[in-house]
Amino acid sequence: MEIIIAIGSKIGECLVTPIGTEFGYLVNYHSNLESLRGEIKKLFDKKDGVQGLVDAAKRNGEIIKPDVQSWLKNANDDMVKKVLQFEDEINKKRRCVYRWSLSRRAYKITQEVLQLQNEGRFENVAHPAPPPEIWSTIEKGFKDFKSRKENMNEVIEGLKREEVRMIGICGMGGVGKTTMVKEIIARLAKLNLFDKIVMATVSHSPSIRTIQSEIADEIGLQFKEESEPGRARRLHGRLMGIERILIVLDDAWTELGFAAIGLPYGDAHKGCKVLLTSRDSDVCNRMGSQQIIAVPILTTEESQELFREMVGESVNDPDLRSIAKEVVKECGGLPIAIVTVGKALEKKSKREWDDALNQLRNSTPVNIPGVNVKVYSSIKLSYDRLESDEVSNIFTLEDARNRVHSLVGQLKRRFLLLDSGKSEATKMHDVVHDVAIWIASRDPHGFLIRSHAENKGWPNLGTYNHYTTISLVGELEIQDGLKCPKLEHLQTMEGRFSEGSMDNICDAMKELKVLALVEMKELGSLTSLGVLKNLRTLCLDGSKFDCMSTDVIGGLENLEILSFRGCDSMRELPREIGRLKQLRLLDTTRCWKLEVIPHGIFSSLCRLEELYMCNSFRKWELGTGREDKGMASISEVMSLSHHLKVLSINIPSVIHLLPKDMVLKSPTIRFGIWCGTGGTYVPLTTTCAFENCLAIGGEIDARKLMESQAARLLLKKSKKLMLYYVKNFSVLTDLDQEGFQDLKDLELEDCPNTEYLANGTSAIQQTLIPCIPSVSQLTNSFLTNLKFLRLSRCGVLKYVFSLSAARNLVQLQELNIDGCDQMEEIVSKQGREHEEEADMISFHKLTNLTLWGLQSLETTARVEHQSAGLFEKAIFPSKCISWLPSLEEVTLQYMKFEGVLFDLKIHTVMDGQTTPIFPQLRKLEIFDCSFTHLWKNIPSGFQGFRNLRYLKITGCSGLKYVFSHLIARELLNLEEVKILACPDMENIVRITEEIEEEATKDMILFPKLNTFELVDLPRLTSLCPEGFTFLWSSAKNMHVEKCERLKTLGAVIPQRKKLENKSEKDSTSHDFRTSPTHSSNRCPVGCGCTPYSRPNTHRSIEILPRPINLERSF
Repeated sequence: MEIIIAIGSKIGECLVTPIGTEFGYLVNYHSNLESLRGEIKKLFDKKDGVQGLVDAAKRNGEIIKPDVQSWLKNANDDMVKKVLQFEDEINKKRRCVYRWSLSRRAYKITQEVLQLQNEGRFENVAHPAPPPEIWSTIEKGFKDFKSRKENMNEVIEGLKREEVRMIGICGMGGVGKTTMVKEIIARLAKLNLFDKIVMATVSHSPSIRTIQSEIADEIGLQFKEESEPGRARRLHGRLMGIERILIVLDDAWTELGFAAIGLPYGDAHKGCKVLLTSRDSDVCNRMGSQQIIAVPILTTEESQELFREMVGESVNDPDLRSIAKEVVKECGGLPIAIVTVGKALEKKSKREWDDALNQLRNSTPVNIPGVNVKVYSSIKLSYDRLESDEVSNIFTLEDARNRVHSLVGQLKRRFLLLDSGKSEATKMHDVVHDVAIWIASRDPHGFLIRSHAENKGWPNLGTYNHYTTISLVGELEIQDGLKCPKLEHLQTMEGRFSEGSMDNICDAMKELKVLALVEMKELGSLTSLGVLKNLRTLCLDGSKFDCMSTDVIGGLENLEILSFRGCDSMRELPREIGRLKQLRLLDTTRCWKLEVIPHGIFSSLCRLEELYMCNSFRKWELGTGREDKGMASISEVMSLSHHLKVLSINIPSVIHLLPKDMVLKSPTIRFGIWCGTGGTYVPLTTTCAFENCLAIGGEIDARKLMESQAARLLLKKSKKLMLYYVKNFSVLTDLDQEGFQDLKDLELEDCPNTEYLANGTSAIQQTLIPCIPSVSQLTNSFLTNLKFLRLSRCGVLKYVFSLSAARNLVQLQELNIDGCDQMEEIVSKQGREHEEEADMISFHKLTNLTLWGLQSLETTARVEHQSAGLFEKAIFPSKCISWLPSLEEVTLQYMKFEGVLFDLKIHTVMDGQTTPIFPQLRKLEIFDCSFTHLWKNIPSGFQGFRNLRYLKITGCSGLKYVFSHLIARELLNLEEVKILACPDMENIVRITEEIEEEATKDMILFPKLNTFELVDLPRLTSLCPEGFTFLWSSAKNMHVEKCERLKTLGAVIPQRKKLENKSEKDSTSHDFRTSPTHSSNRCPVGCGCTPYSRPNTHRSIEILPRPINLERSF
């Protein structure tokens, strides 16, 4: 009996726990549902946070980690589906009998949610994207002359040989070594000889740090070390990890130490090869080049061909043909000489050509080592052909401030200066630079110009007696004993004076008129400058000094230009500056620590013409103040305005503009005034080339601003106007009855009450409007000369232009609209009853159009059909397409519009001939839009889009195919197509119902297509219909990924040799569903299908977040 009781007790114990658990499901029905609801909310809060980090990482160009993408899919798709199914089940099973099962399932789902929450703890969601390959940034246009082709083939064949580790390319300056090397890099990339190709410029004075940085940028390496040896070790380790790498060192003038840079050359890394260019073959030999290739000058035929391209139609003149041959002959086959001289003679008369030939024949420059005499004569001719001495002076004094932008533009067109990519800087080719120095040194005034002076040192001091101008750039210590009795101009940059040398040098240079000590280290007290009584210009930009002695500065009575730009050590402006009665220019720009300017200084400068104080002193007195205690006031500055030509200044508050005497008296003054209260930040222009600019910010009431006569005058004369946090902005339109006719740039941000911008007529050439949250519409009258318009986050703006205003926008070149949630159309017929207005519109200069985040946009313009009287449901209605004959680039992003992009129903016919549509359109990009068709209602005989070269479509749901067959046959110049993440895409080309009979005959599509990408198209079954042919003759890159239903590339013409970007390990058979891991499944021989690159289709997943209504009850 006891045994039975024990067994029963044991059985009871085993049953209690599961019975209790199952009973708990019934008892805890409501709590389990509430728990699930709460945990679901936490999960989606976490998901939103992770998605935000992912979006930020994507904007920064970073690559999202696969586990993050997988987690987002599980949280966003799988869990949503499971929860929604559970919701439906609850709604269907409301009887008590189902509570146990529902409670149990709620508990299980909650556990899954908790697990997802735990898995969603990511330290980071992305990693930096690898840097682009160097060959991808190389500009096209290389002249493939025979003399160059042989050299390039020799280099490429040499690099293929395992025993060759270094090849040197040598030749005179300007012969085209760098250009040829870049073309070699591009060709090597296609041959896949190296895993990585990097390039660094060495130049005259090799900087180890700069070379390290250039190479590191190419391989995506970031240095944490500050010392050069530490960086070298880090770089060496990174390069050792690249199995096959080519390092290109361009323009080497001296032997380089690879170990100091961190290059693993030699037996340490047999897969590392070096390609070197230099003007000196000895440099190539000393560095151990196993193969040295000398780049020859161009042949006569090649030189003539290049010269003809430079001079243009002038060479067709029969009177100039014989002269042209002689000019080309004198250029000596040097490309830089041919280009420079050719540009100098473009559109010149026969007499100028004769004179040019004569000068080329008679020029005999001094032979500088490494530069052929012919080079000097050629470039000197371009210098002599400059139209004025003023241009010549700018040419020989490159470091001088550019006085006139047009002159610099002229020099750039002659290829004497090169574009630097920055609006305020320019570059000069090495050979041209050498010639410029040579010309300046032969000038009767005696110029000595030395860049990278630290490597050249000082020659015999006795040779400096005849120099009148010396310019030294580089970390060179200026030694004591330098005597230049005739010296009038001295400029040094980045150097330093030896101890005690500055005093003696100043004593020996008492005739000095210009002294520029730029970014000099440890200048001390500058007391020695007091002896320079003839000094006219003193520039201490970026230099460090202890203090500015009042006695010294006050004694320089002939000083006309005084610049402290960027001097962090400047805390107080000496009162004695007021004694400089000849002073014309004073610059304290970016003197961040300048806090004291005594009252009375500015009122004493009776001849001051230019005052630059941007990002500098801000503690202006409101009143005149007392001379012994007060700070300088704005009224002092304004008292100079009758002779001021330039004023750049920060004003802390609009209150400073209220006094009646706060008026710029000179009608021609050029100003840059930044007025802001408190800590308001306004982006400032610190260059000297600004146009009239007024920035106002800091919660200023526009009605208060109207009380200032000075503000009204500044508004009227401004060419650039920036308003930040200005209240009641609508009243500003009453300030200028002439309509802001000088305004070119307009920038508004966070002006909460703005309803319109102007009442009168305006002449705005460029408008930047980054944030107008309450603008209801832009007025019609001030856009006549508009060239650039950007609207961003205009909260209530429903349209941009009325029909009547759009008719006047004949100068518009670029239109960029983003984040305008309420915008329904670009051009509105509001207030107009006559459809004829639309026929008068033409944006014939508009080349770029970007529409981003316009969730309510329905069309460019609601233009009615004359016959049906209905609105065209398209972004580009057919009647509006004729407005845009010059459009070159179109970008559309994040638009919910479900309709047609291009409605082609109306096709213009003139004189019995069809007018091509969008003849200039080159680039079309569409991201995350909901178009059902890109092209629709295509008429018979349609012509258009024939210049389209680039098409990219990403994340467009609802789009089932890209091209109608009638469109596809027009795209003869299409070069690049990328279709990504379009879940409903079934075909690339489809025969549509429109004029189907025109598709019965065979068609060859896209003859110039070289790049073709299809990624994440789960419903794609074919590229084109039967009977159509993709011509892959130009194909270089093909990438197909995650297209499970795509079985074939269609009928293709075999061009297997043309396809260059392929991956043998990923190549598979025609069945695109086959896993690429089966690398043995090759395409059958002779099938005609080209190889393609296809990574594993199951690795990366595109996340398309779906909303879930968490407010629904369970």
